[in-house]
Amino acid sequence: MHAILDNLPLPAAAPGRARRHRIAGRDPDPRSVDRFQSVARALAARGEVPALDGIASAARCLTQRYAGHARVPCIRQRSRCLQALRMLVRDPGWSLSPEQVERIALIADYARGDHRLVPDAMPLVGGLDTAVLVDIAWPSLSADAEAYLDYRRLRLEEARLRGERPGLFDFDREAWLAARSAEIALRAHVAMRGAQSYLPGAAAPLFRVQ
Repeated sequence: MHAILDNLPLPAAAPGRARRHRIAGRDPDPRSVDRFQSVARALAARGEVPALDGIASAARCLTQRYAGHARVPCIRQRSRCLQALRMLVRDPGWSLSPEQVERIALIADYARGDHRLVPDAMPLVGGLDTAVLVDIAWPSLSADAEAYLDYRRLRLEEARLRGERPGLFDFDREAWLAARSAEIALRAHVAMRGAQSYLPGAAAPLFRVQ
């Protein structure tokens, strides 16, 4: 998972000039539209949400571009991001601010809900609505998500050193930061090994074979 996601094709629609509203040949339920827009407004930094025309256009573009595929890569990528965010919230060793917990809960609850703008069962573009919500919230969540993945990596390394399973010993944010600092220091030491000598500063005298 990378902090910069592949771009979703979401063309901006001019206010009051919606050109299309059918998504993959389906008329969205008004309740699903209201629910999506409500969650999107809560996640958006400036309250700006994608127009229904933009999402319908994106679905059409993705359907044409990935015809014959099982799933759309950029939607699948965001599904993995949401999975990581769910793990992050559930992990007792990783504490989050209440604001971050609420953002993730909004997306997760929407993804599990009945009234969806683009249900997962929809061919090819299923989950596009959740992917858009992940995109909206990602600028405020990406730093925690990337840090959490590194936390899991170092916790696994610590478990190997201890001969234990991850989760059976205390390893919180502070322990992760300490392990991360130690790893950075070790890498710096290894990098300097070739640039410095362990011999005394004075050069050895030259000798000549007669």
